[in-house]
Amino acid sequence: MKYLTIEEASIFHGHLGPFLALGYVAGRFCVEVLKPETEHDLEAVVKVPLRTPYTCILDGIQCSTKCTLGKGNIRVEKGSEDDIVITIRSKRTSRGVVLKVKNEVIARILSMDLEKGARYVLSRGIDELFDVQYV
Repeated sequence: MKYLTIEEASIFHGHLGPFLALGYVAGRFCVEVLKPETEHDLEAVVKVPLRTPYTCILDGIQCSTKCTLGKGNIRVEKGSEDDIVITIRSKRTSRGVVLKVKNEVIARILSMDLEKGARYVLSRGIDELFDVQYV
């Protein structure tokens, strides 16, 4: 299956920012782990503060996983700034990945300008950005 690149995701979103990048990186990691066969295989639940810039994570996830609002396979739940959690499951296999954004990552990217924050996220490994749990 073909997926959007981070450059294409930034065009969709309107700019390259750190929360878009967080969602994109999380989604691509889950796609690699869960190996969906079709665009309907995955479903996502995103617990996030319901305001920008935090909700920008949603665009990154949509662009990297094919979980979209239009297909109804992404759900948003109200979260707090210190409890941003992305859960992506395979409907086909029932396996899933839970990614909790590390609080120090949020603090760091909020102190940077948009592009610098995005580049920071894109240059880090998954374990540097998230606490990862397989379910």
